[in-house]
Amino acid sequence: MNRNLIIIAMLLLTVVIGCKKSEDDRVQPVSLNLTIQAQEGDVSFDVSKSTVKITNRSTSEAYNAEGATSGKITFANITPGSYDIAAVLVVSAQEYTQKTGVYTEEDVTFNAALERLDVSSNTEKQLDLVIGKVGNWVFKQIYYAGSDPSKGAIFRDQFLEIYNNSNTLLYADSLYIGQVEGKNNNNSGQYFQSGSNQYDWSQSIGMTVGAGLDANNDYVYANTLFMVPSDGTGKKYPVQPGQSIIIAATAIDHTNSYADNNGTSVIITDPNLTVNLSNADFETNLISYLGGVPYKYDIDNPKVTNLDVAYFVSGNDMVLNALGRDAYILFKANQNLPAVKNLPAFATPDQREITATTNKYLQIPVSYIDDAVEIMHPTESKRVPKRLPNVLDAVRTFVPAGQYSSQSLVRKTLKTVNGRRILKDTNNSSEDFGYLNKADVSKSASSFID
Repeated sequence: MNRNLIIIAMLLLTVVIGCKKSEDDRVQPVSLNLTIQAQEGDVSFDVSKSTVKITNRSTSEAYNAEGATSGKITFANITPGSYDIAAVLVVSAQEYTQKTGVYTEEDVTFNAALERLDVSSNTEKQLDLVIGKVGNWVFKQIYYAGSDPSKGAIFRDQFLEIYNNSNTLLYADSLYIGQVEGKNNNNSGQYFQSGSNQYDWSQSIGMTVGAGLDANNDYVYANTLFMVPSDGTGKKYPVQPGQSIIIAATAIDHTNSYADNNGTSVIITDPNLTVNLSNADFETNLISYLGGVPYKYDIDNPKVTNLDVAYFVSGNDMVLNALGRDAYILFKANQNLPAVKNLPAFATPDQREITATTNKYLQIPVSYIDDAVEIMHPTESKRVPKRLPNVLDAVRTFVPAGQYSSQSLVRKTLKTVNGRRILKDTNNSSEDFGYLNKADVSKSASSFID
């Protein structure tokens, strides 16, 4: 064969092989087939009006679908990867009342969520939508981010605002607020739940649960728990419908410079970044709890009532995690709940030897809890495993500017009835909350989001 023809033939063969290899290496799309159901007890609800959102954790590309015909939704031709999934179904008050026999004036929301679902090939998954817990007390504003470390107050100006979302007078006496323990890395292992990589509390040494209950889904494990004190009447701290209380970490005016417990000046160079908490309704102070040794920033305002310290694992002050690695619960003690002091506490399951110095976390039944909110880091790669079960909070949320930004989370207004705001509470914090560019302690219209 002519030498030139041989060279041309070899070149053509190389091109063909190269093209074939390129086609073989190309990422092939996959499909995700979801079967969706919504039940409460023996009652099933029509899921044809449900909406589902899936988000690729690597690319942040999101897909939305509605209408689960015959209970199924398919996402076809999507990029293989790890996905977060959130589904929601709103059932009208009329339909819910007719089907269950339980009267409600408000529409009822069902949620389902999955994190880190591997969709590297065609995948089928079932989503069970559940009704979130709805209580009279809700978190209205969560200021966890804090303010600028050099110009503002760093973590010292953090606070929680609790709102009476009912239509009746409530009393804040014996209202508990707490923070939930969870794993702050994404490592997998023997003592962590498959998929989520969160602690598998069922493997904690000495773990006990109620009959038919699950250690991971029917309980949370608190590292702090504070209580609004009571004078025994249960009616010392009334909160009208549509009103709130503010609980400060440290109830001082953070917009002005002051002396800490060591007598050192704390200089605030930009008061516009922070807030005045000197008129907060309550504050947390651990000086007495820790044996009278004051933490320099845990300044006690004698004009503001201190919360009782019900449980506290470590540290020297109530500090909300400014990175967004935290979850908050609140519930009201009443005659139907066993005393908190009698609840058991357990070490994390990776602690295989229990000593006198081992940290233990208070086991609180999900059935106790009126409201719960979980936050996360705004950057996907810095997020840690979710720690609240979906029945409490299906999807987490965050302030977009993150740590020390002065931003606060604020629960959205669902509707206004006779001048009273009813706040949105679907147990999906990504939908229920917006944010303010600067935290607002005024309790006025400016502190709400419509």
